[in-house]
Amino acid sequence: MKKILFLVLTLSIISFAFANVKLIFWHSIADYQKPALDKLVANFNASHPQIHVISIYQGNYDQMVTKLKTALLSNRAPDIVQLNIEHLRIFTANDQLVDLSNYVSKDPKLRSDFIGSFWKTVVINDKVYALPFNISCLMLYYNKDLFRKAGLDPNKPPRTWKEMEEMAKKLTIRNSPNSKPSQYGLFWGVDGQDTAFYQFEPLIWENKGRVFNASMTKCVVDQPPAVDALKMWKHWFDIGISPINMTYQEGIQAFMMGKIAMGPMSSGGTRYGIDNLPWDLGVAMLPSHKATVTTLGGGAIAMINGISKEKRAAAWEFMKWITNTKNTLYWYENTGYLPVRKSALNSLQIKLIWKRFPQLKPAIEAIPYARPRPVNVDIIQIRHILYTAIEEVKHSMETPQQAFNDATKRVNEILKREKLK
Repeated sequence: MKKILFLVLTLSIISFAFANVKLIFWHSIADYQKPALDKLVANFNASHPQIHVISIYQGNYDQMVTKLKTALLSNRAPDIVQLNIEHLRIFTANDQLVDLSNYVSKDPKLRSDFIGSFWKTVVINDKVYALPFNISCLMLYYNKDLFRKAGLDPNKPPRTWKEMEEMAKKLTIRNSPNSKPSQYGLFWGVDGQDTAFYQFEPLIWENKGRVFNASMTKCVVDQPPAVDALKMWKHWFDIGISPINMTYQEGIQAFMMGKIAMGPMSSGGTRYGIDNLPWDLGVAMLPSHKATVTTLGGGAIAMINGISKEKRAAAWEFMKWITNTKNTLYWYENTGYLPVRKSALNSLQIKLIWKRFPQLKPAIEAIPYARPRPVNVDIIQIRHILYTAIEEVKHSMETPQQAFNDATKRVNEILKREKLK
């Protein structure tokens, strides 16, 4: 009888703690991934009747930063927010995100179950500011049908830069020797809008170079490894295997239409490709050079400072729930974003997912080689400087050395100002 009374009392306390708590959740999950997020939020609301989460799309990652800054200034910020892992520091610098360390310390199994490299992206100055959610890595997507037509083995994608260039030449089709290709073998495009410079960073790393020094106090792209990577990237455009005048978005569309044979893209779009492309999609590790590296990107869920104690408790409940083993596997299967829990990687369910969708497995195998992007409070401005530099090189407006010399000088001025604050 005492046990029953204790259970009733406990449930009553929990119900009271979360009585009619409404949480506003801002995110940047759009297009083909949004239905999976909407499903997760709906399931949480159905299983937690005392908490109601309202999810609202707020644009891409950079747009989210602008909107959240404005909302914080006007005291109209959400309760929880999904941020690019590289943008967390922008808000922790002004103490605008809740330090979750106390919550985490009360649940040690939670911390130990998150994949180590993912967890590091949400820890700043030894404090935990978010939970990893939609983590991705850059993968080589390729059209197996075009590989077959070119006499290439569709199950043997390029393993090195040299192999990629050789295959891309065979996959590039021209109606006459001097005509514009009707099909390109490669599109190593770089996005200049949202995650500027994202697709270029692994080329520097695979050439054993760096974008910044270890302490993030100095940009070093003017050094030979980065400059040589830029020379190679330009070379792919110069020899005509990659289209020079396509924007990143145009290149993705051309790839989907079967006009481009391969290129680097986020693992977060794998399931969409499987379900919607009218040809056989292949997914592989990025071709290596002097090292094997890929870029770790994506987002995490954080809590806004200043919300009530009741909302904090409810927000923490939601953050734990949406990243638990079952839900991170659902998210992975329906998008391609990586599972964030070790227990998910070791589960029977993930093996069943691979049987249904084998293209989802290579991203898991890439985790040991995935490197988080450098972070700084001015990272958005910095990345656009670096993106502009490589675009100028692509269009022969600057030499690789000149462009990276100029970019290094501008970035270091920003880093110096930041150090003096």
